[in-house]
Amino acid sequence: VGEGIKTGIIEEKEEKKDDEPVSIVEVDAKFIGNWAGFLLRNLNPDVPVENSAPEGRYSVVIRFVVDKEGNVSDITPLTNHGYGMEQEAVRVLRKATKWEPAIQNGYKVKAYHKQTVVFEVMGAE
Repeated sequence: VGEGIKTGIIEEKEEKKDDEPVSIVEVDAKFIGNWAGFLLRNLNPDVPVENSAPEGRYSVVIRFVVDKEGNVSDITPLTNHGYGMEQEAVRVLRKATKWEPAIQNGYKVKAYHKQTVVFEVMGAE
């Protein structure tokens, strides 16, 4: 009887993990490869300039889900600087290859991840 109860609890936990992404994990999901290099190849840093953004440094924060297979979904900007920056960061994240999934209790889990993309607008010299 004790084993049956134990198994029921484990199965229940796994079902919840499949349905809802977790917010807090032991090991965060991470990009496979060189994130900075990926941004250099894919991000258009001139988007805020082309949209007349004032001079400054803008940190765009994007939240998304990385599932157990490393697929990215539910990409949502958490900031709203405007000037096309959030849309550009979302566009680039959609192009990303698979990520390493988050780890909780030794298992790969579906989890939320936040990624910051910085845009710098320099003044005319």
